Amino acid sequence: MTKDTFSDVDRSSYKPIYIQVSEMIIEYAREFELKPGDKLPSENKILSMINVSRNTVRQAVDRLVKMNFAVKIRGQGTFIKKNEYSINLDLTQGFEGTLNKLGIKIQNKLIEKRFLKNPVNWVDGLKEINSEKKMLIRRIKLSSGKILALEDRVLPASIVERYSDKELENENINPNLLEKYPDTQTIKMKYYFVSKPLTQNEADLLKIKKGSHFLQRIGEYFNTAEECFMIGRQIFISQINVAYEFERRDDFWMLT
Repeated sequence: MTKDTFSDVDRSSYKPIYIQVSEMIIEYAREFELKPGDKLPSENKILSMINVSRNTVRQAVDRLVKMNFAVKIRGQGTFIKKNEYSINLDLTQGFEGTLNKLGIKIQNKLIEKRFLKNPVNWVDGLKEINSEKKMLIRRIKLSSGKILALEDRVLPASIVERYSDKELENENINPNLLEKYPDTQTIKMKYYFVSKPLTQNEADLLKIKKGSHFLQRIGEYFNTAEECFMIGRQIFISQINVAYEFERRDDFWMLT
């Protein structure tokens, strides 16, 4: 991608062309380090950069506005919106990767890596990892020094031991690290969304009053053998709205 050219759209993809164009605009903003308040390329500029219709470009920009990534100002153009982002989660990149695509740089701080003796009780009905030795990885996610979320992941110790502490702190665990091995390639996920009070330990880590309620996203992750090889949790404490977008394909719904 250059200042004057986008990549070609994939017309054979399941993903609608206007969504591909909207993602190119986001990638353009990230690559050229545009900041909140900066102006995005005009409709005519985008048309000169890629072979799509004007209506497709308008749909793409409208999508960015609905995502709260951009704002239109009559007579002036379209600008990156300040302060708040609404994210359409890219399942190939995960939460952290999706934020990075939007230009929100994430830093991870590894808080602890320890063996677990007892099952976690994040939500009723949560699956157990089929392993005698399980480990908890706990990280805090930050952006520009501001805490965004607390992240917990529970995995068999044999899987955790594949990675150095440096990798566990600095890398996007899912999918970047886990996709390297066949037994940890995710083919199915199940999410629970709950609002629960923080424990004293969680409150201390996040510098928030004990008992405060925040949205928690709790996930079960299944590999190609349909085994639940990981459970994870993220407690979001910053104002970031996560959106899931579905489209109907023949007789089933697909997350786009």
